[in-house]
Amino acid sequence: MNNRIIAISAAVAALILFTSGKPVMKTTLVRTSAADPCLVFDGSEFFLTMTGSTKIALVSDRKLSCLTTADHPTTENIIYDSQYDPTVAELFGEGAQINGTWSPELHYFSEEEFPGKSGWYLYFALRQKVLDEKGKVSSRNINTVILKSASGSLRGPWVHPVTGVPGQTQPLLEEDGSIVRRWVVGASVLRIPSGSHAGAYITWVEEEGRGQGLGKFFQKIMISKFSAPWQLQGGQGVITTPTQEWEFHGSSQKHPRVVEGGTAVYGDNGEVFMTYSGSGYWSDYGLGQLTLKRHGDEYEDPLLTESWIKYEGNPVFTSVGSEELRGAGHGFFLKDAAGNRFVCFHAYPVVDGKKAKGRNAYIEPYSIDKSAACPTAPDGVLRFGIKGNGKTSPVESKFVFVSK
Repeated sequence: MNNRIIAISAAVAALILFTSGKPVMKTTLVRTSAADPCLVFDGSEFFLTMTGSTKIALVSDRKLSCLTTADHPTTENIIYDSQYDPTVAELFGEGAQINGTWSPELHYFSEEEFPGKSGWYLYFALRQKVLDEKGKVSSRNINTVILKSASGSLRGPWVHPVTGVPGQTQPLLEEDGSIVRRWVVGASVLRIPSGSHAGAYITWVEEEGRGQGLGKFFQKIMISKFSAPWQLQGGQGVITTPTQEWEFHGSSQKHPRVVEGGTAVYGDNGEVFMTYSGSGYWSDYGLGQLTLKRHGDEYEDPLLTESWIKYEGNPVFTSVGSEELRGAGHGFFLKDAAGNRFVCFHAYPVVDGKKAKGRNAYIEPYSIDKSAACPTAPDGVLRFGIKGNGKTSPVESKFVFVSK
């Protein structure tokens, strides 16, 4: 099975044609063995990072087709190694080890947003290596940390955002400057463009009711405004909890009902959406849509659950029914040089009729369908997939990403 997956990866470059600076994609596969992908296009080059075990890799290339494991091995592109990070001991105690560098995301802040603190930041979660009663690594001890690029570009080097020490992370801080020691994972950035709530916000995932059984153990997507790229300003709110049936798949006495991976999506006329992954990644994982209420240029308070409208037609993206993929989710969004919209996501490939153990990174186009506006999607519906039907497309599908 592994040989089949590696062969697919090696063939990606051969399946892309280039015409007048417009790469015609003949596969949606970006990279094998890449969970929680974050793909950034800076106008001339692609940068891809992903979840790791004890380290984080950042690969880059001018060709989307060359972000493969064959062209850029993870082992040769490490930008963070937890064994050299003194923050690990600060968070979890002397001698603590990490087994999970989860959901890294790259975000840029302007000088206007944070004077003297502008630049590229990397957010990710550290999971302490702690074994449960069955000898498996538990997910009960997790903290979010931050690195900053010292060069102002995505090429790094990546350093502590305050002290500038290479490879040392800054823990996420509460308003009073103390370390956020709650279970926090999946940090992302959301911006409100105007009105009394304008500014940059951090979103993340917390859990509630661990050990309390089916329906009582669940995740929730949280939000707070930033006072600095590594510190919360004050009030915190819940954006959403699992409330729709499709979000309950995979839950059990020991597994939570899942909403996670909240990611901002913006329209061309001030629309603020959020996609999120619902259900366990081991089940019928998919993407749902939320819309932030607004009245012209004035947005309702994003810290209030009632300010977010959950689309009744969720999920808006799923692999259910696909013969090639299972469990598509964790979207990260980007545009090409012509302004066309794309989502990078992960899914399990199906090999010889069986779901593979590792997830791959894929890319497909999406659009905002204003004509589908309705009470639970007042600014339109996000349409995913090459056919716009909300289904993952066949891996060998053809589409265009304009890179220059």
